[in-house]
Amino acid sequence: MSLWPSPWPAEDGGPAREQIPKGLPGPGLGPGERLEVTSRDALAATMFVLREPGELFLLRHSLGPRGPEDPVETWVERIDPVTLETIAGSERLAAGPFWPGGLVAHANGSLYVTAGRWCHRLSSDLRVLRSRRLPRPRPYNSLVVLACGALVMKDLDRSAATRTTLTVLDPETLDPLAPPVEAPEPSIARLSAVDDTVYLVGDHTISRWRWDGARLARDEAWELRYRTAAGQGYGWDVALAGGHAWFMDNGEHDYVTTMLGAGAAAGPVHLVRVSLTDPRDHELVPVCGAPGGSVTNPPLYDPGRRVAVAYDSANGVLAAFRFDDGRLEPLWRRPFASAGHLLLFADTGELVAYDFHPSPGARSRLARSVGARGTRLVLNRRFRGMATKLAHEDVLVLDVETGVERGRASVPSLFQSVLFPCPGWNRDFYYCSFSTIARVAATPGC
Repeated sequence: MSLWPSPWPAEDGGPAREQIPKGLPGPGLGPGERLEVTSRDALAATMFVLREPGELFLLRHSLGPRGPEDPVETWVERIDPVTLETIAGSERLAAGPFWPGGLVAHANGSLYVTAGRWCHRLSSDLRVLRSRRLPRPRPYNSLVVLACGALVMKDLDRSAATRTTLTVLDPETLDPLAPPVEAPEPSIARLSAVDDTVYLVGDHTISRWRWDGARLARDEAWELRYRTAAGQGYGWDVALAGGHAWFMDNGEHDYVTTMLGAGAAAGPVHLVRVSLTDPRDHELVPVCGAPGGSVTNPPLYDPGRRVAVAYDSANGVLAAFRFDDGRLEPLWRRPFASAGHLLLFADTGELVAYDFHPSPGARSRLARSVGARGTRLVLNRRFRGMATKLAHEDVLVLDVETGVERGRASVPSLFQSVLFPCPGWNRDFYYCSFSTIARVAATPGC
């Protein structure tokens, strides 16, 4: 095992991005029960991971300009799983240029952070053990851990002007295990992996790369050019489940506080399915068919129920499809403004999704407030106080097969979440946006 044996040792639960926790029961909301929220401000939070029972770690970073040498920092906090108060924290770590990074709990006991052009190794008590400056002067968006324990990461270019490179590091020393390998095209999406095979969604093609202990080699027999139509945008993160790769296109957007109306491509969002054994077995299915669609995260597939869940965040639609007889068929559709990563409790069939509610003009007011400073954002007391007036996000617990709501709770958040949830230890789970973290727990009703 390459990751710490916890229910959620990495973003999306692990490198396959299944978004299904292992060994934790769902909230199991019953008659008369409701969701209760505990929340606090946490500017530029990114994700949680679980390690030992009761251990909850949070990755955070500063926000700043996107130049190659700008002083962006990241750090890790251990927080109380009930109150969300900070118990301990690492020192501030180099993380420029800015892009939300990634955090994993490795089987060797260490925590690893990749953010900006840096990879850091921390002890479980958050001491810095090693740091490595990565080759290219632009951000690397997170990392995956292979079955052999090696760390793999890639740089990104949102302009899609430059090809991406893949870097493999030794988990003990952070030394490169091979020279960086250049992919044939740019890539914005985060990597995914199964065993020692890495899946890369490029801006036109999905491909896979096999690590043999000495180099990453492209599998020439498995790839798909998914982007072929006018008005179609590049793909985002890929989930690997049920023998297929699942991702969505139209990843370009101009998100500031919300994905609603933020799409850049003219066409609709498609759910893309590609067989892991034969890429000729694939399909692109419109999520809702509306123009100007966009996403910034992966879909989810429930192998036991054969249900795929996708969304169009720019148009505020969440939809599910039944995968039967080798084809996807519409199952249900709901008008929910969901943009963050999903979470499925397989035992109870409970799907965690979102429904963001911006106030009129909130997007433009915040954009004006930060526009003069580029991407630098400081949430002062006035802006934090405005959060509940400007916007809130409902966290939803849905039946994955029917879309029926089992629970809904409101979290005060200035930003629509485009980030990573995490299951909890006791019929609960955690929410994360760029302004807020929250614990959402099942509790008896009044």
